[in-house]
Amino acid sequence: MKRLQGALSLFAIVLMVSCAGGLPPSVQREIVDENARITSDEQELQRSRDRLQKAIAQAPDLFEAAPEADQWRANYGAARTKLTLAKADAQQLEGLSHDRGNDLEVRVRRLLADERGLRQSAEATWKAQEAAAGRWLAFRNDLPTSLATMNREYQTIRTVDLAPLAKTVAQAEKDWPAKTPDLDGRLANLRAIPQKAETEWTSTAAARQDAAAGKARGQQVATLIETNGLLTQQAQTLTAAPAELGGLCAQLYDSWDKILTDLDESHYGVEPLYRERIKTVRTHYTDVAAKKTETHSEEHWVNVPEPSFRALKNDLGMAIAHKDAGHFDSEAQTIPQPPGYSYIATPEQGSNQYGYWTHNGGSSVWTWLPEYLILRELLWNHDYHPVVLNDYGAYRMAQRNGTSYYGQQTPNSPPKYGSHGTFTQTHYANSRYVQSGSYNGSAYASRGNSSPSSVRPSPSFGNSNEGSNSAGKRFGRQPGSAPSGQRFGRQNGGFRAPSGGRGFGRRR
Repeated sequence: MKRLQGALSLFAIVLMVSCAGGLPPSVQREIVDENARITSDEQELQRSRDRLQKAIAQAPDLFEAAPEADQWRANYGAARTKLTLAKADAQQLEGLSHDRGNDLEVRVRRLLADERGLRQSAEATWKAQEAAAGRWLAFRNDLPTSLATMNREYQTIRTVDLAPLAKTVAQAEKDWPAKTPDLDGRLANLRAIPQKAETEWTSTAAARQDAAAGKARGQQVATLIETNGLLTQQAQTLTAAPAELGGLCAQLYDSWDKILTDLDESHYGVEPLYRERIKTVRTHYTDVAAKKTETHSEEHWVNVPEPSFRALKNDLGMAIAHKDAGHFDSEAQTIPQPPGYSYIATPEQGSNQYGYWTHNGGSSVWTWLPEYLILRELLWNHDYHPVVLNDYGAYRMAQRNGTSYYGQQTPNSPPKYGSHGTFTQTHYANSRYVQSGSYNGSAYASRGNSSPSSVRPSPSFGNSNEGSNSAGKRFGRQPGSAPSGQRFGRQNGGFRAPSGGRGFGRRR
């Protein structure tokens, strides 16, 4: 009855808010639902705490010396505090019934999200405490089965063979020496697990013997439960190690770029849908010493939250994330930059494996090596324009400042890169963004303006929601082949090094 009364009360509040500012029906339903859930969760929290107290009372000798029981009680108090804060959010929603303004829905949604998060966190907290107490009682109530499980975890740890993983790590360290300390540390931690497990197993020999004979005291059983938890965690870590550490090693052999090739904001029913089309260009090293690589490209639409969509709305055509070979995926750069610039050597270096700087007639231009022309064309959407030293210097300055580079521009001209750039208008003319008139409707299409905001939060990448329109293609490098001068892409878009060009650095 109380739950019904609470729901009806908040429904009246929602009705007033709806009349005052006009909330969508879906938001109204969410408000009513969250209020009802809080009322229900308050009751369930108390019932759960009562069950915990009953479980502890069933085995006082087991929990008497265990600090876990005190921690469980404290966590119930924390869960109750979270529900109290959630109720405060609900009261703020009630206060909005007298508000006006175009941002009413935004404020309501923000409060709803906070209320829901607090409630869900409280629910997860008390469920975890009750489940932990249940595991303790289950272990004590069936000691033969519990000891058998404990033995299986111990045997799993003993029989895990880390030799194949060590071989993978050794090869990665040879190919990428800078990662040796990190990889060595991770492998050493894994190798230490069997030794720790052996110590834990030996230290519980007497307790296990008494438990098998049905003579174990409460404190002995508590020790076995804690040891069993450690063994379980260690066994899981070792079992997952080849995939996890091996996967980190594999990441070192790839460089990749995620290029934002399209943006789409649609409405399906009453709910908006935000999508980004991401082209991933990946270069994989098949032989690091010989610098043999193959390049693969794939493109997909992904659904993203509105904040992520808004954060990248100025970055169509940009590389919104880039990772160099020899780095982990977690080390990727996530400040949007023009595609391809990250592969260019600094003037001080002069050259790298991708190309070199040439000089002719007072102009310095970046020249790609033939084996990376396919990479160049994929990054620049098959219409590459040469990068000159002044542009690269401005890009490097923006990079050092932690900002995006949209191309050098005058006060009366639009930027070159990004959603409102001249490069994007031409090279992404068939995109949904340009076709929808978003470019023409921008300030940059009609008058001069400063470049878009250059500081961005890290982009979010979701699961693919729509198949690619173009199948991925793989291109292999043929080491040792003589440069053929073949040009990829449109003839007016490619760049041929000026005749007699002089390299600033030694070609490698």
